[in-house]
Amino acid sequence: MTPGIQQIVTMYGDQINITDEQLADITERQLKLRETMQAARVQNNRANRGQQQRQQVRQGENLRGQHTRTILNSVLSDSQMSQLKDLMKEQADFSHRYTTVRHQKIVELAEIEGEKRDAVLEVMNSHADQRHQLQLKMIENPNSVDADERQQLMDKMQADRDELKSMLTVEEYENLMQFMNNRQNRQNRGMNQGQGNRRQNRQ
Repeated sequence: MTPGIQQIVTMYGDQINITDEQLADITERQLKLRETMQAARVQNNRANRGQQQRQQVRQGENLRGQHTRTILNSVLSDSQMSQLKDLMKEQADFSHRYTTVRHQKIVELAEIEGEKRDAVLEVMNSHADQRHQLQLKMIENPNSVDADERQQLMDKMQADRDELKSMLTVEEYENLMQFMNNRQNRQNRGMNQGQGNRRQNRQ
C-alpha cells in the first residue's frame, strides 16, 4: 500500500530537490539495512521454522515501512520531508479520485442498472474510501498502521466481493469481475511471459 524507499526517491526526488549526496547516503543506508535484515531473516527462519508464513510476511512489511521512514528522516531536511508528505498525499487523493471514476465506468460497461447499480457502486467505493484513509494515515505516520490492519482491509475487500456476488446474477457478476480484473490479468500475463523468457534463456 505504500511505496518502498527506491520508488519514493524515483517518483518524488526531483520535486523535493534531492541532491546526489543525499541519494548516495540513502542508497548506502538502504543497502546496509538490507544486508542486516537478510541476515536476521535467515536466523529468524531457523529459529521459527514452524511459524506461519503470513505472520512472517506481516512482520517484514511492518519493518519495511519503519525503516523507510527512518532512512528518509535521517537524510532529508525537515522542509523536504514536509514537501514529500504533501506530494504523497496529493498522489493518494488523485489515485482515489481515479478509482471512483473507474468504478463508475466499470459498472456502466458491466451493464448493471437501477438500484443494483447504486448498491454495487456503494460497496466498491466504500472499500476505496477505506483504502484511501489508510494510505493517508500511513503517509502521515507509518508506525500508526501495521500489517495486520492492512490485512484486515484485504479481508474486507474479499467480503465485499462476496456481497457483490450475493446481490448480482451470475452473468452480472462475471461481467463486473471481467472489467475489474483486466488490469490484474495483464500484470499476470506479463509476469508469466517474463518467467517464460527467463526459462528459455537458461536453456
